[in-house]
Order: sequence, then C-alpha cells, then structure tokens
Amino acid sequence: MKKIILSLTLLLVGTGMYAQSLSGKVNEGTIVYSVEWKLPEQMQAMASSMPTELTVYFKGDSSSLKSESAMYSSTNILNTSKEYERLLLDIPMMGKKLSVVFTPADQEMMAENMPNLTLKEGTETKTIVGFNALKHEVYESKSNQNSEAWFTKDIEIAPNSLSRFFKSSYGIPLEFVSYMNGISLKATVKEIKAGTVPAGSFSASKDFEEITFEQLMQMQGGR
Repeated sequence: MKKIILSLTLLLVGTGMYAQSLSGKVNEGTIVYSVEWKLPEQMQAMASSMPTELTVYFKGDSSSLKSESAMYSSTNILNTSKEYERLLLDIPMMGKKLSVVFTPADQEMMAENMPNLTLKEGTETKTIVGFNALKHEVYESKSNQNSEAWFTKDIEIAPNSLSRFFKSSYGIPLEFVSYMNGISLKATVKEIKAGTVPAGSFSASKDFEEITFEQLMQMQGGR
C-alpha cells in the first residue's frame, strides 16, 4: 500500500472572475479540473478512493497542484522558468509529512518516465468553460496510446504538473490526457478564476520533513 501511494504522488503537485470573463495573460488565480483515472490492474482496488477533482493555484511562473484522497494528500509545486519542482506529501497512515526538492539530476532521472507526445492539429472546435478550444490528436509512444486534447489561446497562464507536457505554442490545454508511470488520467477544466491564492501555496511549512528524492525512492522500495 505504501509503495502504491508513493507511486501515485509522482504522477504527478480568494474570489475572482469566472472563465467567461478572462482573456489574455492571467497572472494569479485558481484552476479546478475534473479528472477520470485509468489505473493498472494492481491499483484497481484504489479507484474509488482517488480524487475526482484537482485544484491548481498559479501566480506568475509558479503553480501548485494539490491532490487529496482518504489515504494521502500531495502537492506538486512547479516553476518551469526556474526549473524548480517540489513535492509535499502528507500520509497520515504513516505519520509522515515529507518535502522533496528535485535536483537537476533528479529531474533528468524522472524525465525517463515522462510521456513522449506527438500532436496533430485538427479543425474541430468547441467551447469549454467559455473559451474557444481547438482539437488536437495526441499519440503517446511509450504506452502506444491515442487520445485527444483541446487547447485554447484565449488565455495564458503558467503550466502546472498536469499541463506541462504540452508545448506552450499549442495554447492552454482545457481537456487532455496526462500520462506517468503506467497511470493516466483525463483532465477537464471545470473553472478558472483570477484572484489572490492562499499564502504559502508555493512553499513547505515547517512541519514537513525535508528528504531527498533518493530517500523517497528507498521508501518506495527502489527506483
């Protein structure tokens, strides 16, 4: 069980205007995704406990993705412009609150498990939470899976742990599939709000124990 929880965390980390009112560069706010998980057979028992919504806070180039379930919560903090990434992991059943800052070497190692995506732009369009979206066909070569993604250029926001696999030239993905370590999920934007994010959204509080990526992998049972 501990190994499964740790694997899942690596898939990954105020009021305002609603999406219909937003356009152009939005510097600070919140995104809410609805998600549908596709789990390998050995994880099917956990399907009912997986979150059906994920919340992202963003400000400037920083984003913070929080995932919560009955067994654990995790937060992935990302700043792609600074190549900075931190994982916060709270596992009550283990009595652990852990923080990992990924070094360049860690990120290079993790890149081996990142999806390899090829996109083909289509012509079909639709409206998602008030934004004009263009369909793209997506092929992920490592898992040999096909999917579709819908992008908008009506708005510009920082990439997060789910959306970072897509080049910014396509726009902002509003509906897409994200892949990692044999797990995939379909994410659809439910809401985008501009407004002040909670204090401390992009840092670890003092009650988190700082560990290395190597130590995290040892807890998982190896690389």
